[in-house]
Amino acid sequence: MNRTRRICSSLVFKALLLIGLAALLASIVVVVLSAVLERYDRNAHAQAQGLALANASAAALTPALLSKDDAVVEQTRRRLTEQTGVLGLRVLSPDGRVLFPKTKNQTRYKDQGFTRAVRTGHASIQVRGGVLYSSVPLFENGRLSAVIRHSYDLTLNQASLLALIIKNTWRGLILLGVAVPGGLLVFIRLMSPLAALNQAAAQAAAGDLSVRLEISNNDELGELSSNFNTMLERLKSNFDRTRWLAYGDSLTRLANKTAFNEQLQKYVRLDRPPGALLLIDLDGFKRFNDAYGQEEGDRILTIIAQRLRKVLAAYAPKFAAAAGKARPLLARLSGDEFGILIPGARSAPEIQSMANAILDEIAAPIDLSGHNACLSARIGIALYPHDAGDARNLLTSVNFAIDEAKKNGGATWCFFEPSMSQKAIRRMTLQNELRRAMRENEFVVHYQPKIDVREGTIAGCEALVRWQQPSGKLVGPGEFIEAAEESGLIREIGDFVLEESCLAAARWEEAGYNCGVAVNVSALQFASNDFTQAVFKALDRAGLPPSKLELELTESVAMTNPERMLEQIGPLREKGVRFAIDDFGTGHSSLAYLTRLPFDVFKIDQSFVQSMTEDKHARVIVQTVLAMAESLGYRTVAEGVETREHFAFLQLHCCDYVQGYYFAKPMVEAELVSMLAAEKENLTRAETPSFAEAI
Repeated sequence: MNRTRRICSSLVFKALLLIGLAALLASIVVVVLSAVLERYDRNAHAQAQGLALANASAAALTPALLSKDDAVVEQTRRRLTEQTGVLGLRVLSPDGRVLFPKTKNQTRYKDQGFTRAVRTGHASIQVRGGVLYSSVPLFENGRLSAVIRHSYDLTLNQASLLALIIKNTWRGLILLGVAVPGGLLVFIRLMSPLAALNQAAAQAAAGDLSVRLEISNNDELGELSSNFNTMLERLKSNFDRTRWLAYGDSLTRLANKTAFNEQLQKYVRLDRPPGALLLIDLDGFKRFNDAYGQEEGDRILTIIAQRLRKVLAAYAPKFAAAAGKARPLLARLSGDEFGILIPGARSAPEIQSMANAILDEIAAPIDLSGHNACLSARIGIALYPHDAGDARNLLTSVNFAIDEAKKNGGATWCFFEPSMSQKAIRRMTLQNELRRAMRENEFVVHYQPKIDVREGTIAGCEALVRWQQPSGKLVGPGEFIEAAEESGLIREIGDFVLEESCLAAARWEEAGYNCGVAVNVSALQFASNDFTQAVFKALDRAGLPPSKLELELTESVAMTNPERMLEQIGPLREKGVRFAIDDFGTGHSSLAYLTRLPFDVFKIDQSFVQSMTEDKHARVIVQTVLAMAESLGYRTVAEGVETREHFAFLQLHCCDYVQGYYFAKPMVEAELVSMLAAEKENLTRAETPSFAEAI
């Protein structure tokens, strides 16, 4: 508003200068023109007066001339010459001779005025040098008898042009006094629509595109106002469309991540009402999308968005009183992730009820190509300002919560707790330490022997990674493998263990020890496209026969994508590399695949082995796996053998190989080589105290 006033004041001032200048110029023109006209009028009046005197003089001389009395004529002439302004009076003959006054010089007048008067028989005037020369013909009996030559001073009683200008100055002052205020009033009146237009333009420039001008006239300004309104309408339409493209999700018609983040920045502040943030992640959506196609996947997301709207509409009124003017916001943040911002939500039971309602709605069947699809979701919940006082930390907190919900198996909700961030900090610290350890070559490989149950000899070993910290502490994989998998370092660690194990086994082979090595393969390592080439490269670098290498895959990795697994391990098995299913019985194996899976060994998980003495179900599972493996022609390895009872049961039920603390802990390569050397010198395991006791 102040800017509009400044602009109007500036325009009025400029208009005042312009109108004043124009009025001043007009006043000068009027004054000068008035002076010139007055001077012209005075000159015309003087000419008329001079001509009248000439005619009067001619009339007065006529009787004297008719009397033929020269004295009377001269006396009359002199008397007439004495009149004011008369410079001279002569009586001329028709041929131009001076009859009166009598002079010796017989000059003849033949100027244009005299000649015209003689020729036309009418009075003729001629102005020269400020003098009016009048030639008036006199007739006697119809015959031209004489011409009166009359000279009259036109400058008599004439004022100068400057004096006339000064005299007429009042006219210019009156014009200025009337033109300037009047012109200014007219300008202000004409400018009033422009002021409204300027104000509307300022509001539009400030972002208010809803302003409109009132159209009161059909003149040019009315047309301009109409065009301005049309322009604003189109701008608003384009702005709304552009805003939707920037802040809306075209598939679900919800707000997008950009709009959601802006609202978070706006609402999540200490001076705003408290509220809650819910992060919703669909479980297994990618599986449905891959199975039914993107079009059906988009339909799933659209249906889920509608269901979330329904739940939000039902619960939003419960939080409205505490929210003030703030309104809940539902947004699609990524492919299968949604967010709900609920200002005013502070009641944990109400939020829990809403989260349960969301899970129920998502779990309702969805018809896809004639099949019912049932999805689940996990929900992370964080409260503000209780859990975080700003948007960035609130998002961090809710992500901690949804990660915890995922660990709990999905299809559930989880509130943020401070301990989650502490765990995350410890995990990130551990990941950074792992990266440093990888750079500093702090990882070492230990080997745990596998004992042939029938022969009692070392039939091979399993390579197990350890972290040798600078302090001397030896850290087992259980403390860092999960962090390595989350950070992606597991692939580098796995490649390191594979190469080191192949080199060690090659050294044993060269020394004449018949001991192969089994290496665990992580899911990330196995999923890489160059896994097969990496194994061949490690074998070639070490010079190890492929038959001396056994790769262990967990049951879950093997069953995730059996076709992909066959492509990866087929070329390796053709060269002689053996494969084992690690931790068999803990995953989700399908017995239908067992006949198709190209594995050589089943490794029974230690959880079953260690529970055999107390849990009859565990004994039945182990016995069943051993019998099934024998029927299918697979070798078996039992992990976690720690007691004589464990070994006796496995020996009784024809397990092929055992490994565990009952025989030997994981050891460095030198210790393993010592054991192999003892066997080679015919010091059988039966002669050692530990093995004799085990038997």
